[in-house]
Amino acid sequence: MNPACRENLFIDDNDIMEKAHINAYFETEDNSYENLIILCPNCHKKFDKTNQISIQTVKEWKKIRREELERFFSIKFKSFDRLKEKVEPILRENYDIYKNYYLNENKTLWKKFEPKILVNNEILKSLFKNNCNLFPDYPNKDYSNLEVIQTFITHVNEFKNTRGDEEKQRQVLFPQEINSIFGITPVSGSIILGAESLEELIKVLRRKGRFESIMLGIDKPYILLKSGGKIFVDDTPRLRQLYFNNYCFRKTGVRLQNLNFALSCLKSRNVPFFIY
Repeated sequence: MNPACRENLFIDDNDIMEKAHINAYFETEDNSYENLIILCPNCHKKFDKTNQISIQTVKEWKKIRREELERFFSIKFKSFDRLKEKVEPILRENYDIYKNYYLNENKTLWKKFEPKILVNNEILKSLFKNNCNLFPDYPNKDYSNLEVIQTFITHVNEFKNTRGDEEKQRQVLFPQEINSIFGITPVSGSIILGAESLEELIKVLRRKGRFESIMLGIDKPYILLKSGGKIFVDDTPRLRQLYFNNYCFRKTGVRLQNLNFALSCLKSRNVPFFIY
């Protein structure tokens, strides 16, 4: 993170080349994000071994890089789709690291890749803070995607500040709904949204040439996209975001859950029905 250094800080598998403690770990036992900096081997040697670079200089480097990062990602997007282009790859990378190393209890690799999540989280936090208007909000926070975003930001701050604790007492866990909102992994819930809103979304997807078909009358009904992707009807955060993006919210006349139950009954009795 030396502003004057042009060395690549990541090796071929995206692992961080070297990270250093700003204040020596053996003195402080501080392994927090604030006390870490990424350096190339040459800068690391000058700082850690030969003392050619001072602690104050390294702190200035980190401050400069943080300000650059905030400026670069302080972008206000005109649409959720444009924001998604930036956010989705970062969330997917975090998800892959978490799934492959943390869930598989590979502590060595998790420790190596965790700093990458910290960097990604700061990028995501900046993007979300500057684009809160692109998420639906409701008085009932259980139905608010904006509340999910705010929970994520709180989680990021807590994750960063407790990383060095020997016993990590974290109150705010990663909200799984955020991966649903950006179409990465669905969240299974109850089907609470109206059939009229779903019908409007299908019209929009048809106009955009994305709609293939819809499967109702099954345990997990879904919209099949021409790309092969699926939008599960019980994946409420994602569906809510799609309704908001495409102005699809309509007054509920027929509850989708009731409609799907009725179609399930027809299917179980081999009664033919058609969905247009």
